[in-house]
Amino acid sequence: MTRLAVPLLALLVAGPSILAAGPRIDVVIGPDAPRLERFAARELTDQLRKLFDARVQVSEKVPTSAEHLILLGSPATNPAVKEIAGDRWPKLTDQGHLLRSVSQGDRRALLVGGGSPVATLWAVYELGHHFGIRYLLHGDVMPAEKPALKLDGLDRVLEPTLRLRTWRTVNDFAIGPESWGLAEQKRFLGQLAKLKFNRVMLAFYPWQPFVHYEFKGVKKRTAMLWYGWRYRVDGDTPGRAAFRGAKEFENPDFAGKTTYEEKHKAGVALASGIIDAAHDLGMSAGLAISPLEFPREFAAVLPGAKVLKGLEDLTIGPGPKQPPDDPLLRELAATQVRAYLTTYPKVDALYLTLPEFPDWVEHYEKAWQRLDARTGVAKVVDLKQLMESARKRNLIASGERGFQALRGNIAALDFFHTLLADPALLRRPGGNKVEVVIIEVDPALFPVLDKVLPPRAAALHFVDYTARRVTAHADLLGQVPARSVRSSLIFTLADDNVGVLPQLTTSHLHTLVGRLRQHGWEGFSTRYWIPGDLNPAVHYLSRAAFDARVTPQTAYDDLVTPICGEGVVERLVKAFDKIEEATTLIDQNDIGFTFPVPGVVMKHYRAAGPPPAWWKKVRDLYAGAMDEMYRGQQRSHVGPRPFMLYHAKRLEFAVEYLNSIEALRLAGQAKAKGDRAKQLEHLEKAVESMYNALSALGEVARDNSDRGVIAVLNEYGYRPLKAEFEAVEKAARK
Repeated sequence: MTRLAVPLLALLVAGPSILAAGPRIDVVIGPDAPRLERFAARELTDQLRKLFDARVQVSEKVPTSAEHLILLGSPATNPAVKEIAGDRWPKLTDQGHLLRSVSQGDRRALLVGGGSPVATLWAVYELGHHFGIRYLLHGDVMPAEKPALKLDGLDRVLEPTLRLRTWRTVNDFAIGPESWGLAEQKRFLGQLAKLKFNRVMLAFYPWQPFVHYEFKGVKKRTAMLWYGWRYRVDGDTPGRAAFRGAKEFENPDFAGKTTYEEKHKAGVALASGIIDAAHDLGMSAGLAISPLEFPREFAAVLPGAKVLKGLEDLTIGPGPKQPPDDPLLRELAATQVRAYLTTYPKVDALYLTLPEFPDWVEHYEKAWQRLDARTGVAKVVDLKQLMESARKRNLIASGERGFQALRGNIAALDFFHTLLADPALLRRPGGNKVEVVIIEVDPALFPVLDKVLPPRAAALHFVDYTARRVTAHADLLGQVPARSVRSSLIFTLADDNVGVLPQLTTSHLHTLVGRLRQHGWEGFSTRYWIPGDLNPAVHYLSRAAFDARVTPQTAYDDLVTPICGEGVVERLVKAFDKIEEATTLIDQNDIGFTFPVPGVVMKHYRAAGPPPAWWKKVRDLYAGAMDEMYRGQQRSHVGPRPFMLYHAKRLEFAVEYLNSIEALRLAGQAKAKGDRAKQLEHLEKAVESMYNALSALGEVARDNSDRGVIAVLNEYGYRPLKAEFEAVEKAARK
């Protein structure tokens, strides 16, 4: 596997022969091959060497004789492909790619190419997949058995069924990619390219250090990560070895940065590095921002602004005194948008997020009238009926929240029409315009999406928090005019409300993928925090996006069997199904169960009543899944595989976490009854189980999301549990 930490430009030039003991393979590229095709040649060389111990010669001319010949590129980029392929080269889109065995007289060759340089790179990765390499989010796994070097008999053409495959990053919370430094971001991007994702979206929050702007004498001075919370990992910290001696958990690129200026500089370097790395891999890059939210210091120049609902209440937004056509509000929002485009002039798309908890509701009637004047929307749908449907629907945003969400949405969309009417706003330095995508249009507006969106804007839709909940309302997807308004759907792979526990939702993703194809949607964007559990779901998406025949079962078999051997997939499918069932139970019963915020653990000490019965069901499912992972390890004739051990330890963490909170709930009950002995007994068990949970995860922690879970649960779980136990124990001795 090519490490992206190595300077990328050094990998883009085909090097000399790699001497090895195995067969010789000749790879021919065009003399004027694009940069990405030269990178593809290096990737191909690396894979062939690892698979076959091959001696690979990369050249720009077809050798006079070659036992194994690969022609890389397309007729447009490689004359050798044009000569030998002739009319056997199919019509491909810019994302279409192929593996095709061809012959010309006595000469035989394998064509590995695509309709664009990045598609040729995907063809290289498809060849690696054909030979049994599996691309996981943390690295490549070679096949359990060495494959035969056979380049004939191949005829595979792939075109996407979903053209836009977006990976979201940065986000919020220490357990997510907000904690990843550039080296880790690049490593993930390298794997995503192999899985044929073609866009990265950097999701920014107003209080983060990724942009600076000034407005009417007020300078942005807020620059923090994960809401400003801090996490010690020194002293008595279960799982401490995962932090390699650090005293505080940090994004490594921000370590030692204390001033606003230092944090801002580090933030810009990180985000710019992600964008550059994505472009180097043939991906586009987008920024997701909230143009109607500002750090609280800007309240001084937006009279009557509201403090917006959110964790730590870090932002302000427009209030009753600012209607959607208010020129001061528009100027402030435009200042923020320009700052992002000036700071990141290479970005391809700008995602404008509607507020998650919209309470800018005072102006919705006039906003609706202005939308109607522009597009005639009121002639198509009645506003009162829309509001009633928002109130009665069975989404999380229903009842009064649904009513409020729709009204706030209408005001914000009217504002976006006004804001984006200035054609100069969306021009990057150099003159090119960015693509505009609006996020989170209220589902009540889906049928009239083409009339409420600003002209030429695409949409990224968020129906509900989990894939299961969206699947329950999949009929809504058919209401979107996706063939006239480019639309993608947010796929929640793992929800932050379900939190730190292992999650899988592949069966629901399968349903949603089918609906997107059916209704002509453009694609999807991922939503997740901890990536370690997600390889089964991401592998499914990577294959299903190019093959409508793929199912979760066939994807799991395709993932597991080549790298673990026969007889293992049955055990792992049982494990994956149990994890998915546990995910569903948590979602159904307590969607905020392990939301990674202060109080996530100790809230169970104060809660009334015994431990709910569904806790035991979830724990038993995780325990059963853990047993299946270990059985899979035992069945694998190639010995233990790190990804199975990782899953097993994550599941052990989950079992012990549930043991801890069950004991804590029982301790709270004993406390309420005045039974100090039982209270101490259960508190001791809660402390011990939390220690065991974090120690288990610490054994396999491999990224800053894993380390973030350990840091967060030390701060909000282990330490307060231990402090309470010691306080009660001390009181009992008096």
